[in-house]
Amino acid sequence: MSFKLFQAYILLTFFRPVELFMPELGELRPMLWLWLLAVITSVVAAAAKKEAGARPIHFKLIFGLWALIGVSKLLSPWSGGTMDAISDFSTSSMLFLLAALNLTTLERLKSTMNAVVLAMLLNCVFGIQAYHTGENMDKLVLRQTAPAHDNDDPATMPDLKTVIPALDKSGWFLWRLKSVGFLADPNDFAQVLVMTLPMLWGAGWRPDRRLNNLVRVIAPGALMVYAIFLTQSRGALLGLASLLFFGVRKALGTTRTVLLLGSMVSVQLLGNMSGGREFSGKEKSAEERIESWVIGLDLLKRNPLFGAGYGNYLEYNYLTAHNSFVLCFAELGLLGYFVWMGLIVLTFKGLNRTLDQLPAGSPAWQTASLLRSSMVGYLTCAWFLSRTYGPALFFLLALCIGAWHCAVRSMPTHQVPAPLLSIDWRRDTLRLMGLTIFGVMLFVRSH
Repeated sequence: MSFKLFQAYILLTFFRPVELFMPELGELRPMLWLWLLAVITSVVAAAAKKEAGARPIHFKLIFGLWALIGVSKLLSPWSGGTMDAISDFSTSSMLFLLAALNLTTLERLKSTMNAVVLAMLLNCVFGIQAYHTGENMDKLVLRQTAPAHDNDDPATMPDLKTVIPALDKSGWFLWRLKSVGFLADPNDFAQVLVMTLPMLWGAGWRPDRRLNNLVRVIAPGALMVYAIFLTQSRGALLGLASLLFFGVRKALGTTRTVLLLGSMVSVQLLGNMSGGREFSGKEKSAEERIESWVIGLDLLKRNPLFGAGYGNYLEYNYLTAHNSFVLCFAELGLLGYFVWMGLIVLTFKGLNRTLDQLPAGSPAWQTASLLRSSMVGYLTCAWFLSRTYGPALFFLLALCIGAWHCAVRSMPTHQVPAPLLSIDWRRDTLRLMGLTIFGVMLFVRSH
């Protein structure tokens, strides 16, 4: 019962039919009630079985991050919003906890990944329909003025009542696909699609079954890639490139993979896949992003331990950091950055240990491999997007931790290798903290 409620909650978290088609029901708060039922039944079930899909260290880190968010806000000049900050992060942290309570078997893990795939495919179908027909475009398509028309007289703008995104040839607008809920930003939507692509592969791919693979993987995958293209998210394109590099490098070899990536970039440039939104560091939005990183480094220097305070970045700059790592150390300081980065490092090392210790090709090994690809794609996008506290990140971390738990669970107790159980993550976290901060400084100085 608890897992079915959890699965329904995950499906409706990523695909929001109430907000899309029945907004009048929003006053009844159906998602809140579903969440409460899922939490209560999950806690009872976990207590009865005395098992969770995460270890105590994971819960300590997530609660530590929660506490440091509150402390950073309390010690900032805008301390009045401390409880709001704690409440705001509760969406992500409680999603992590709910997933950790339920993802205790490989079957549950795969079923949850399938629910995410289904939800994102539905988002793609309705979003693409909105882009080509105009139906629900106010909810599923974001309109932005094209850079070339920023200073033009609005009176010369086309009549928006008759404009359909796919048919607009005026050049006035950038039409960017999005969804609703926490995917209401095109970049968020694209980032989660990048995260979902490896899950789609695991859900449907079957060796030597061409028709099955065409219907269940290739066609849906092409739909997701097209949706990413319509989001015009540059970070997502780099996330796709990272998935391709790590996914096919072993099969094609490094040289052929690099050539394939080069061909994709050429096609992108010729086809204007980013809607005129260049990748160059001299392009206006890229310059603003670099300037924002300078602000982030300055905030770290001013408040090295606790940062400028959760949610306070925009008090110092009119743009957000456009980098999840910069946003974290700027707002939460080195202490918060250590806990946030530590959760990521511990999770990633758990996946690597799982792949090292399990027989290659086993079900648990395959699931861990796919989720590692999802992590690589998501974090690549995160380097260019401010998604430090987003629900998708913490849900993905819970999935990856669940894969580690299932790997340990799949072995007889006396045969579990010690390296799979004990992971030294603190030293690597400190190293990665230094490397990322130095990388941002080096990039800023080079530009």
